[in-house]
Amino acid sequence: MKNTEVHISTRTIIRFWAVVIGLAVLALAIYTARWAIVLILTAIFLALVLNRPVEFFARKLPNNSRSLGAAVTFVITLAVVGGAVTLILPILIEQTINFAKSLPDTITSLQNSSKFISDFVAEAGLQDAYEAALQKATEKTSELVSELGSISVAIAGNLINGIGNAVVVLVLTFFMLVEGPYWVEKFYEIAFKNPKKRTKYQSIGDKMYGVITGYVSSQLIAAAITGTLAGAGVFILSLFFAVPTSLILPISAIVFVSAFIPFFGGFIGAATGALLVLLFNPLAASIFVLYMTIIMTIFYNVFSPKIAGKFMRVSALIVLVSLIIGMQISGLFGALVAIPVAGCLVVMFREHLKFRDVK
Repeated sequence: MKNTEVHISTRTIIRFWAVVIGLAVLALAIYTARWAIVLILTAIFLALVLNRPVEFFARKLPNNSRSLGAAVTFVITLAVVGGAVTLILPILIEQTINFAKSLPDTITSLQNSSKFISDFVAEAGLQDAYEAALQKATEKTSELVSELGSISVAIAGNLINGIGNAVVVLVLTFFMLVEGPYWVEKFYEIAFKNPKKRTKYQSIGDKMYGVITGYVSSQLIAAAITGTLAGAGVFILSLFFAVPTSLILPISAIVFVSAFIPFFGGFIGAATGALLVLLFNPLAASIFVLYMTIIMTIFYNVFSPKIAGKFMRVSALIVLVSLIIGMQISGLFGALVAIPVAGCLVVMFREHLKFRDVK
């Protein structure tokens, strides 16, 4: 048997290492600019979401002005979001500060009034450890209250940074909405000279856009339903417990916003709402948790898949798998974009099979 010698030219070796080094440099550049990429992707996603309202207002405005349509859409969106934040944030901050200030007294009251705990501790011989733990908790709470000023400064710094990023995203989104259709059309003209191919890929792009807008529509409906049910639950609790009706709108808004996180968002919002109710009545908070658990379980297992399936035509398994992968890759942002990305990939795969069968 003859030995076969493989000769690799110097040029091939150089090309190989050039490709490896190039990929490494590209990966480093992407990692270095990861937050900028996240901001750009967020702007693209928002532009896709807001495109239909912009088109609607543009048709109603003089000269079908897309710029004015984008401006009107932005004003309405910012008004809604700003109103929700203005409604929720002051109540949340006020109740959190009051809870932190009253916690030492609550611990002392619990120690003095709970006969069951006192008897159990005494019988177990844990009196010293129990008192030491209570004392430590009281001291830690007092330290937390005294450090609220510095914590507020840190929060304010993060808030300013977040506002700066939000402004960047909004500016990018606005220009994408105004100039996006022109650049998309130019892309198809440059990338696909053949009219048949251009029509084919434009059709795929339109279907992918339909998946994204369908996802947003389904999440909006789900958020509206769960937010309304959460507010109704708080209203009913206010009839039987010392729970103020002023919590109805904030909790509804919290559940509404958090419900945009697929599957788990409603539970996160419900837990946050339960914490607000807990500040006024522990039993009412427990009932609210039970109520929202039942509501969320029924909704996410019965109605939510039907709503998502109607608008996106993607199986629940694909939705769940994409959600898990997205959360592992990029946390909350990954969870928000994972499902529409998976839907777009499904569209591409289906179209590939359809055109392959035609051939």
